[in-house]
Amino acid sequence: MSVQSSTKITLWVNRVILLTATLLLFALPRLLNWYQGFRPLGLHGAAAIFFGFYLCMPPVFFALWHMDRLLVNILAGQVFVTVNVRRIRAIRWCCAVVSLICAIAGFCYQPLIFLAVIMAFLALVVTVVGQVMKAAVEIREENDLTI
Repeated sequence: MSVQSSTKITLWVNRVILLTATLLLFALPRLLNWYQGFRPLGLHGAAAIFFGFYLCMPPVFFALWHMDRLLVNILAGQVFVTVNVRRIRAIRWCCAVVSLICAIAGFCYQPLIFLAVIMAFLALVVTVVGQVMKAAVEIREENDLTI
C-alpha cells in the first residue's frame, strides 16, 4: 500500500471518528441510561462519565481537526513543514488535557484512570513524533539553503 493510499484511508477514518463523536454528543445520555441497566454506576460514577465525556469533547474535536489538516497537508506533499509540527504539538496538548480530565473524573469512577494513563502515554508518543518531525523540518530547511 502506498503512502498516498494509507494517508487517504487515515483521513477518512479520522472523519468517521469525527462524525461518530458528534453523534455521541447527542446519544450519550440514552447510552448511559442503557448501560446503567446492566451495571449500576451510582450517582457519582454516572456523573463522572457524563461530565468527563462532555469536558473531553472540545479537545477531542480540536485534535481531530488538527489531524484532518495534517493529513490534508501530507496528501498535498507538504510533509516536513513547520505548520505540521505545530499541529502535532496541538494534538499532544489535546491528549494531555483529556488525560487530566479523565484522571480527575477517575476519582469518582475508577475505570477512567485507565483511560487517563492511555491518553498520557499517547501524549508522550505524539511528543516523540513531534520532536522527530521538528528535527526533519530543520534538516529540510538546512538542505534547502545548501547549494
